[in-house]
Amino acid sequence: MEEISSLAPGQTTNKILHVRFEHHLLPLKLVLWCNGRKLPVKLRPDIGYFIKPLPMDIEAFSKKESQLPGMFEYIRRCTFTDHISQPNDKDEQHSQIKDIFLMICEKLALKMLNNANLFLVSVDMPVAANLNDLSGLCLRLSGEILSNSIPCLITLTLKGTCSEPLEVSVKMNCEETVFGLNLLNRIVNFLAEPAP
Repeated sequence: MEEISSLAPGQTTNKILHVRFEHHLLPLKLVLWCNGRKLPVKLRPDIGYFIKPLPMDIEAFSKKESQLPGMFEYIRRCTFTDHISQPNDKDEQHSQIKDIFLMICEKLALKMLNNANLFLVSVDMPVAANLNDLSGLCLRLSGEILSNSIPCLITLTLKGTCSEPLEVSVKMNCEETVFGLNLLNRIVNFLAEPAP
């Protein structure tokens, strides 16, 4: 990489550094030289970039999921609040017109797809006597690990009502145990994180 001769206080410059991470747990270690001093830097990759979308239909998803029970299946829960409107929310008028179930599905799907390279396989909408009840809403997503093409199947199942924080059960089916658990933890963390 070319040297940056000098930067004034507050001045910035952009450089592109292409990195090939060999493993999702290992950071890239760099050394920056600044004013004759060595500064160690670690770049940690986001695990969502270590997978690619795996297109499949619901039948293929269900078949593969049934082959990965037990020790290849992990479940965690989190609370999802992105659908709860703020009093001065610009989308408040729009959300009254738009179907609340679709809006919540869209927010969940976008959050998943923006944080990991996944394929949205299906969305199951519940049919309930209470129109405010989202319990049973289910999104299925699939991806495969770039390094070895092992599939990762993700199922999000919601519980709760439209106007309250939702409990999301995140189920991961993956033969690569360490990768699956790390991806599951990452998903739970970004789903629980409120939207900016």
